[in-house]
Amino acid sequence: MATSARKATDLERLTQPGGQVMPDDATIPVLTERLTLPSLDLDISLPRPPPPVVAPPIAPFASFAPDAPAPLTVAPAPTPVAPMPPVFAPSLPVPAAPVVAVAVEIDWDKVEVQLRENLFLELHPQLTAELERQIQERLQPTLLRALTALISDLRPALDSTVRDAIARSVATEISRQRSPSK
Repeated sequence: MATSARKATDLERLTQPGGQVMPDDATIPVLTERLTLPSLDLDISLPRPPPPVVAPPIAPFASFAPDAPAPLTVAPAPTPVAPMPPVFAPSLPVPAAPVVAVAVEIDWDKVEVQLRENLFLELHPQLTAELERQIQERLQPTLLRALTALISDLRPALDSTVRDAIARSVATEISRQRSPSK
């Protein structure tokens, strides 16, 4: 190991093999407390729904006699309540009203049909425009090539048909001009 004229710094002495071990600096704080982290096991299960509330049975109307008139009751008219002016106070969270679960049978087939119909109605204009654009982009060159080929195939046949028609017309006119007039 070559020695140099310059004095080595503490960091250089600590990082070089065989360097002098220096005591810890008392001005640098040392972490002695051990921290524990919370568990990363998360409960991702859904809460169980409350049991369905069953309505009490309704009493039949058998207690009314057929000859006796049904008693009439008139409910008093509700008194109007003036709205309260807003209170400027910090709002506290209001507990939600308890949700009453009602057992309702859902017709999933009807829901599926309705969803399909709604999606179709929503996507139909966009799909139509995209389809027209795709057809125009992809079929236009093909149709142009087909039309060009058809014209090149029909042109000789059309030329010969026109020449034959003109030749017959000229021949008919010449034969009419040569024949004596009657």
